[in-house]
Parts: sequence; C-alpha cells; structure tokens
Amino acid sequence: MPEAQSEHRGGRRARRSRWLTVGITLTVIASYWHTGAKAGALFDARGWQSFSDVLSGLTSPDLSRVFLLRIADLALESLLIGLLGTAMAVVLAMGLAIASASLPQLVQDPARNPASVWFFGGVRACARAVLVCFRAIPEILWAFLFVRVFGLGPGPAVFAIAITFTGTIGKLFAELMESIDPLPAQRLRAAGAPAIAVFFYGVLPLVRKQWVAYALFRLECAIRSASILGVVGAGGLGMEIDLSIRYFQYDKLATALLAVIGYVLVLEVVSHMLRKTRPLVSVVCMAFGALAGVLWINIPWSELWSPSATDQLRQFLSGFTQLNTDGEFLRMAIELALITVSMAWLSTVLAALVALVVAPMAISRFTIRGYLEDAPEGRGVGRWAFLAVLIPARIALQVARALPELVWALLFILWVGPGVTAGVLALTVHTIGILGRLYSDVLEEAESGPPRALQAMGAGPVARYIYGVLPQCLPRMLAFTLFRFEVNVRAAAMVGFVGAGGLGDALDTAISLFQMRDLATLVVLTLCLVLLVDTIGDRMRVRVLRGPS
Repeated sequence: MPEAQSEHRGGRRARRSRWLTVGITLTVIASYWHTGAKAGALFDARGWQSFSDVLSGLTSPDLSRVFLLRIADLALESLLIGLLGTAMAVVLAMGLAIASASLPQLVQDPARNPASVWFFGGVRACARAVLVCFRAIPEILWAFLFVRVFGLGPGPAVFAIAITFTGTIGKLFAELMESIDPLPAQRLRAAGAPAIAVFFYGVLPLVRKQWVAYALFRLECAIRSASILGVVGAGGLGMEIDLSIRYFQYDKLATALLAVIGYVLVLEVVSHMLRKTRPLVSVVCMAFGALAGVLWINIPWSELWSPSATDQLRQFLSGFTQLNTDGEFLRMAIELALITVSMAWLSTVLAALVALVVAPMAISRFTIRGYLEDAPEGRGVGRWAFLAVLIPARIALQVARALPELVWALLFILWVGPGVTAGVLALTVHTIGILGRLYSDVLEEAESGPPRALQAMGAGPVARYIYGVLPQCLPRMLAFTLFRFEVNVRAAAMVGFVGAGGLGDALDTAISLFQMRDLATLVVLTLCLVLLVDTIGDRMRVRVLRGPS
C-alpha cells in the first residue's frame, strides 16, 4: 500500500512537471510574440557592422593619462554615491522596517489594548505603503525627478538610490524580523520589558548579521546603479558612458566599462571579506564611506527646502490630483505595462535556462574537484580541460552582472537599434550573471551525499548535476528566479529611458515634455503593476519553497 501511494505521488509530480514545462513554454512564446521582439535583428548586416565598430573600439581602450585621471575621478564619485546612498537607505530602512514589522511578542499581551492595536496597526500599514512606493519606482525615474529639482550633478543620484534602496532593504529587514525565533522576545515581554527593549535585546541580536550581509549586497547593487544614473545627468561614470556612445568614441567607452567592471569586482571581494568579520566592522566601514561621500560629493543639501524645489514638487504632485483618464492614453499605457511584463518574463526565463547550464560550469565541485578525494578530474590533462571551462564561465558571469542593465541596453541599441529587442537582450544578459551567481551559491550548498554516491558509481559531472544536485536545489533556484522576475519588471520599465521599449519610454517622454498628468498616471500604473507582481511572486515563492500540499 505505501508503495502504491508513493507511485501515485510520483506520477502526480511527473504530470505536474510536464504541465508546468508546457505552461512556461507557451507563456514564453506568447511573450515573444506580444513584445514584438525580433531575434533576427542580431544577424542584420547593418547591425553587425555597428557591432564590429563597437568591438574594435572596446579592444583598444583610451589609456591616455588625462582621460585615465578623469575616469578615476568619476569612478570615485560613483563609488561614493553608492556608499552614501546605501548608508542613507539603511538608516531609513531600519526605521521603516521596525514600524512595518510585526515584532514577536506574547499572544496574550497584558500591555495591549484595543486603542494601541488600532494605532500600531495603522502605523504598520502606512510604513508598508511607503516601502512599496519607494521600491516600486525605478531609481532612474527618481534621478530624473531630482535632476529637475536640483539640477545636474551627483546629488540626484544619491537621493534616488537612497529612496529606492530604502524600499528594497526595508522590506527584507522587516521579513527577517518576522521570521526569527519569537521565544527570546516573548520572554522579555512577559517580564515586563517595553517594546524598545524587546527590539534591542530580543530581536536585533538575531538579525544583525543578516542585516549587515544584505546591506553589503545592496551596496554592490547601489554602486552599479550609481555608475549608470549619469545617463540622465546624475553624475558618476554614467555621464562618460553616455557621452562616449552618443559621439561614437568607443575607445573611451571601453575604458569607462573596464573601470565599472574593475571596481565592481573589487567591491565583491571586499564585501566577501567583510561578511567574514564582525558586523561592527562592516558598519564602521560603511559609516566612514558615507562620511567621505558627504565631504567629497557636492550635494545641494540646502536646496531640499528651497522655494524652487518646493515648486517643482508641487508641480509633480499636482498631476496626481488630475490624472489623465483619456481612453486612448490609458489603452496605450496599459499596453506598454503588459509589454513591460512580457519583456521581464521572457528575459527571466531565457536567462534562467542559460544560467542552469553555465552555473555548474563555474563551480569547482563540478569541474576540477569533484566529490571524491581521488576523483580523476582533479589531476593531469583533465584538470586543465576543466579549467578551460571553469575560468571562462566565471568571467562571463562576472562581466554579465557587473555591467548594469542600462549599459547593456545602450550597447544592444547600437547593435539591433532602439526598441524592445534591445531591452529584452539587455535584461537577459544581466540576469544571466545574477542568476548564475545565485544558482552557483545554491549548488555549492547542496547536500554532498547523493552526488558523491553517483560519482563513486562512475557518473560524470553532467549526471551528478542532473540527478544528484539539481533535484534538491530546484525549489530554491525557482524561488530566486521568481524574485528576479519581480526585479526585472522594474528593470524593464527602466531600460525604456534609453530607448529600449516598455513603460520607461513613455515615462521619459512625459518628463521631457513636462506632461505632469501623463507622468502621474504612468507612475500610478507602475506602482500598481509592481505591487501586483510582488504580491503574486511572494505567494508563488512561498508555495515553491514549501512544496505542494
């Protein structure tokens, strides 16, 4: 009887997997058709000529002393923008996370009364709404708006990163607090400790390491963002990248891109080292970096409360009181929103398929080391053959994720022209790097028993991966993929600012033409779209990680 039940469950899982595969395939085909992307543009003769011109410039970077000094100055500016913006975001996120989280406490708390329950419930709802609004709007849109208020320079980039990353970091900080062991906090509350003591002694010690680790990860993302926000005039290396592409100076573009890749890789190494130290060391380093940013970067702090800034903010907010409800405009906006979702889904699935293949190539366990001490792959000619796979795979993933989506979008626009195709390709390449890194981490943490047994029986790396490691890692990999899809929805709206399709193109037009009603309508639509995708994604991730009931 148990064997029959086991066979029945296995059959159900197999049927579910087949239907899931068919469903994903159909949605990818539908998304490709809906976006209007054209894979054939990659093989267009004119596009190949433009691409060869770019490659020739990228292989001969401008290494003149004057230009190298300029790149070094802009790279330092991007680094400090990311540090200061992240530090401001962490401070704001901590306050909003504490306000939005349900801190663990006794179910029957004698200190609670109906009035306090209603009050703190309202505070929690407001804090969560602020976090949603902050993270739903792409940082490039915030940068656009702040450039309008404060003018050109690095200040708008700092404010844009601070706001956007506050929403992202605050959400995760709150989730981490809500997922800890509630027993220490419950004991403190039962002993009569106030809420502030419960937080500092019953909650913070359990989450501080995770908070610091995630803050360091977001710091890497912030510095990547800081290196490209200059395309809208917000300082940093992005200004040089934009100018180099506009004036076809590909040798200068190569130098700027090498600088981005270089300091992002160095930052990853430093971040990895800091994660192994005490959290206080990371906090002190980030504080010093933020202080250096305050002293080095020319930020118009006084302009935050100036009459001109107030007028610009009033003009922006006035659009929300008179949204554009014209039927034709709303149809166009909704169609662009659906195209944005299709772009994100298509690029996420394509990137996941590639990352499934490339990620194990970048892990020594699947190449030169194996799971047995006397594995033949670790010696002789076989070792060099596997190194020829390992090193290129790691370099490809590093470069793919080091360059932000907007940089890839600008490069693909030179190749295939402006439009959705360039946006899908840019999102796909960058997502391959991100998912490849996440998949590699999951695969390395897999239980070594099954693949070790397969290797002992003579199974090769491919068989060990497919039958010994992938089945136990697939739920977490699917969860990461769904989370990346949510991120790509925002990224798909962002690449449109440089002409790569989606909602960003309409947002850029509305800002350029001072159409505040149109802009407010598009912002509200973006908020609703991101909130809907986040809600569905959260539920799907929980279902994937818990497994079918």
